[in-house]
Amino acid sequence: MELVDPGTRKNAARLQELLADEFLEFGGSGMVIRKHDVLGNANFSGETNYQLSNFEFRALGDKHILVTYRSIKSAVEIAYRSSIWVKEGGRWKMLHHQSAVVSGII
Repeated sequence: MELVDPGTRKNAARLQELLADEFLEFGGSGMVIRKHDVLGNANFSGETNYQLSNFEFRALGDKHILVTYRSIKSAVEIAYRSSIWVKEGGRWKMLHHQSAVVSGII
């Protein structure tokens, strides 16, 4: 997924294209993050790399899709993630994202 790529995370213009204006994230840390937060931190994003697996896609109508997957940042930072994407103007944009951190499960 392009949104976890460190290069994309530092590119505010690309993030603007990939996130819906109403974007809302419930982070694994418990923080609530909106699009303006992501854009405001674009220049400060670190070089975090994730291993992604177990992707599943479910249509939620003609213009929405649910994506679920697992991410591994390290042996102790594992999370299950879900995102809802919406098709706007012929392009897919992330509308909502949620991360549930689980420790020590591989």
